[in-house]
Amino acid sequence: MQIKGFYPNWLRNQVIRNKIIAIYIPLIIVPLLVLGFASNSIYTNAIVDKTISNVSDNSSLIITRMNGILTNAESCANILTINLNRVIQDHNKGEIGPERSLQLSTLITNQLSFALLVFPDVESAAFIDTYGTIYGTSAAIENAGELQPQPDTLLQTAMLKRIGETTGQNIWFPMDKRDFLTLGADEPVLTVGKKINNIYTGQELGLLVLNVKEQSLSAIYNNIGTDLSGSYMLTDQAGTIVSSTDKEQLLKPVGDEALRQWINETNSGSTIDRFQGDKLLVISSEMPKFGWKLISMEPFNALTADNRKITALIMTIGFFCFLFALMGAGILNRLIARPIVLLTKYMKLVKEGNLTIQLPVKSNDELGLLASGFNTMLTRINQLLDNVRFEQKKKREYELALIQSQIKPHFLYNTLDVIYTLSEIGRVKDVQRTTKSLADYYRIVLSQGREAIPLQDELQGLRDYLAIQRIRYADVFDYQIDVQPEVLSCTVLKLTLQPLVENAIYHGLKTKGEFGHLVVTGRIEGQNLLLTVQDDGVGIPPERLETLLQPSENTAAAKTLPVAPLSAAGNTGSSFGLRSVDSRIKLYFGEGYGLTLVSRLGVGTEIQVRLPMEQHEETGGGRHVEFTDRG
Repeated sequence: MQIKGFYPNWLRNQVIRNKIIAIYIPLIIVPLLVLGFASNSIYTNAIVDKTISNVSDNSSLIITRMNGILTNAESCANILTINLNRVIQDHNKGEIGPERSLQLSTLITNQLSFALLVFPDVESAAFIDTYGTIYGTSAAIENAGELQPQPDTLLQTAMLKRIGETTGQNIWFPMDKRDFLTLGADEPVLTVGKKINNIYTGQELGLLVLNVKEQSLSAIYNNIGTDLSGSYMLTDQAGTIVSSTDKEQLLKPVGDEALRQWINETNSGSTIDRFQGDKLLVISSEMPKFGWKLISMEPFNALTADNRKITALIMTIGFFCFLFALMGAGILNRLIARPIVLLTKYMKLVKEGNLTIQLPVKSNDELGLLASGFNTMLTRINQLLDNVRFEQKKKREYELALIQSQIKPHFLYNTLDVIYTLSEIGRVKDVQRTTKSLADYYRIVLSQGREAIPLQDELQGLRDYLAIQRIRYADVFDYQIDVQPEVLSCTVLKLTLQPLVENAIYHGLKTKGEFGHLVVTGRIEGQNLLLTVQDDGVGIPPERLETLLQPSENTAAAKTLPVAPLSAAGNTGSSFGLRSVDSRIKLYFGEGYGLTLVSRLGVGTEIQVRLPMEQHEETGGGRHVEFTDRG
């Protein structure tokens, strides 16, 4: 990834002073902001977790206290069962009369009142005997004439009928408001009923009703509860509020539909969401005995009030750090930016083409070393430019000499003579093929002035050349081209293979005296591209093989003479063609690449061309090339 692509355009085009400010300040401000937001998030999560833990503990304690109240009510009913059994049995032993009935009423009322003293969580108690007589606490008796229904009607109520259907176990009724057997019709009560039987005979003695005020349950919230901003409520399975500090909500469904749905779907858990128009932390705890759920609601803003103070403090610190960052950036500008600006001015002169300047070195620090390195770089650049000019000149000389050796008139004349002869004997198709091959061949040779071309283009020119030569020397040789598809897009110098093939035909196969074979292959070997031109011609003498690729004693003079084609297999003529190909490869790709010759007299010659695996920019992958002409 390029550095210039990493920064935005506006920053890349700024002067160094502005860049220092633009980079230095975020290095201070961003960590502070990240620290602030991270600490705020961590602190918020910690507060929420701590609140959930505390509220859950409080909820467990509240539920324990409520279960204690309900257990006391059941214990009260059980004790009254025993005491009322004893009172009624003692009464039945005497004579029945008005005085005895008044005495029984007093004894039962005393037992009920005494039980309420022992179990203060029970608000009121009432006993209805089998004759429909109502016995209750003193307050209940005082209101009996006005508030309670007639005995016959009372015994037909659903509550008493259900108690009468039991066998004596305690039975609880939901929180409700009643106008009978209570101290008032406006106060919700939780009622436990019990059928009292003779403990010896099992005979029914009456029905016992004990009432627990809702206020006894909601009072626990204030004693244990949460802070002033939090609240508790107790709901049943239908989402109806059975206990709350807000009396207006009692025995009504939870007002917020989303909150009611969450309560119905959750037994025990917590959530943070927007309910009742505010963001709340809601925690649900299950009370299995009645299927109730204790709901605690804490305003989220109240929990995170301290967080906002911390955030404001961090922002204030960040502002002062911003001011210090501006001061630091100014100091860095004076110490670093100004010397760099001077260096920039000299670099602009270099950009305009002045490579002879020298930057004055005034210090021994890093900027001084940079100035010294700048001067050394200019000196080295001038040396490299001289070397590049020399090497480019040599590469162009080799290329021009090689092109001259390929575009010589006698090859064109011979090809045109072939075309004329073919047309005389009426071989129109061969005339067309030869003309097309000649045009394509010269198109590849010229290559629009390019030195490096894809291997597949080089092979196309080679096939055009061989097509022409096969028409001329059909009885001399056949050829085969077999190149792996993955190397077709590799970069080669143009006219790398054609000179080697031409030399093999003229000096290896044509002088053999019998039919020969020519094979051109291409494959990957390690990290290199290996091209081979192999013939079964006359071969090369060993003493001649050692000198073919050696530089000539007078290369400049050789370039001024006509260059005749020479085979790797030939033993006469100039070796400039092979040396030219080898030298061009070494100049273009490096000394590690070039030609290798292997030959045996009377057996044949193989020329290996070793090149780097470089993909050509204008050519993609290709298909496998395998072309054979057996004649």
